Amino acid sequence: MIVDYHIHSPYCGHAHGQIIQYIQAAIQKGIHEICFTDHLGRYYLSKVQKRRLWDWGMNERNLPRYLLEIADLRDVFSNQISIKSGLEIDFIEGADELLKSALGDYVFDFKIGSVHCLPRISWKHLSEIQETPTDRIYNEYFRLVNAAFKSNLFQSIAHIDFIWRYFQMPSGGCSAVRQLLDSAIQSAIDNDCCIEINANGFMWSQANTVDKDDLFCYMLKRIGDLGANTTIGSDAHEPFLVGKSYQTLIPVLREFNITSTCIFTDSVRHVVPLG
Repeated sequence: MIVDYHIHSPYCGHAHGQIIQYIQAAIQKGIHEICFTDHLGRYYLSKVQKRRLWDWGMNERNLPRYLLEIADLRDVFSNQISIKSGLEIDFIEGADELLKSALGDYVFDFKIGSVHCLPRISWKHLSEIQETPTDRIYNEYFRLVNAAFKSNLFQSIAHIDFIWRYFQMPSGGCSAVRQLLDSAIQSAIDNDCCIEINANGFMWSQANTVDKDDLFCYMLKRIGDLGANTTIGSDAHEPFLVGKSYQTLIPVLREFNITSTCIFTDSVRHVVPLG
């Protein structure tokens, strides 16, 4: 199957187009199943913090409308593509009960966790953190990634390669990051959680090298060697970006012995052949 399990829509406040346009784009590209994973709002912030800090996600009051629109379009396009409902949710240590309260009794096919801020360092988005030693940034980021894998809140953790798109290498260079990646991949396996292969990370790695090293391909190699479960997603924020770079990415995955991916229904995982 060709699937895209990381698609955003205008409900998150910073994606463009309409949900139906994302679906039509996926059909045109021959994708068999998609999952919308709009950002949940920053449920872990107080009212004062929400006024002061930009909220990059969907307000909880829009969840019913979001789910209803996906359900309606799922029926309309049932003969052409499978459509699943999901959320991308910031992992915040210790906020489990706040998350459960925010989601209430809603049912999602898939929840993907992500780390966009480091509360011990800053509530800002990672891209906005400055003047902090990179060793501390990397260690704290991967500490939270490992905690997210262990949390049992998510079916997959998004773009664990996110960090080196914004920060120079720590003092130990790529070797230190490879060790952090090894630990994260093993944590995913130990906790039966998927690792997302994110098309943005792949595209970034094709255009950039870090100290003449390709950490993204190293990550893929270790995933393939250790047999970790994966999800794959474009992280599209515009309809034309659904399934972006798949024609190049999927053959690369096969080179690293990644020949299957995971899809979900009501949070139940199914492993399917990739592409």
